[in-house]
Amino acid sequence: MSAPAPEALFIRACASQHITAEGECTVPVWMPYPQQVLPPLDLADGTLVAFAIIGSWAIGLKARLAFRAARIGVY
Repeated sequence: MSAPAPEALFIRACASQHITAEGECTVPVWMPYPQQVLPPLDLADGTLVAFAIIGSWAIGLKARLAFRAARIGVY
């Protein structure tokens, strides 16, 4: 079951041409806050992702060593 979509968040921003000498914004604009690409992970999901990455690197290293040994002719 997927989690519900997060609510849209907005932040108050100001273009540089609308900032006075005192540092105040004359024309504030509300812009959507950029959301994360990936959802936050709990410890169990983060561990699964980490071991999947480490496993992929290990398989790649083993394949590289096997191909190198086959190319050189050392068994």
